[in-house]
Amino acid sequence: FLSHDTIKETPIMKKYAGIDIGKSGAIVKLVDNSAITSIKMPLIKKELNLSELNQIFENLKDDNYHVVFEKLGVIFGSSKITAFSMGEQSGIIEALCVSHEIPYTKIRAVDWQKEMFQGITKIQKAGKTSTDTKAMALIAVNRLFPNVPLTFSGATKPHDGLIDALLMAEYARRKNM
Repeated sequence: FLSHDTIKETPIMKKYAGIDIGKSGAIVKLVDNSAITSIKMPLIKKELNLSELNQIFENLKDDNYHVVFEKLGVIFGSSKITAFSMGEQSGIIEALCVSHEIPYTKIRAVDWQKEMFQGITKIQKAGKTSTDTKAMALIAVNRLFPNVPLTFSGATKPHDGLIDALLMAEYARRKNM
């Protein structure tokens, strides 16, 4: 029989997948802040490619990821169509997590942004009183991940969904979810 002294514990590598759920969103896989993989939200024309998304979740399950995505709230000024679409997409992501038995956490945007925007001067949208969270997220991701490409397929403009997904994955890593 084995003595307890002879059993060595193997450290478990933490893996996180941050998901920006929009149709122009992204999935970012983060492994202990060293390996980063980004995936553009799979679409067929303007609709989610559910078959491909299902395969991505199958891989997340096999690789023992913890998924994080935004808990939706009211988006001031958004249309009913946009609100319905975002709710549908959030439900799809949650259902895929449940059906694949992947642990997940829904986080409010204000919570992950408060953590990730630390030390960044608040930026206002031009001519408005609201905060430009997209600009602040770009500053945050460039500070935290200066060598990570922020575009897909030869694009020149940073991809907002990739930026938010990466920051959510980093938030989860920091909180050891």
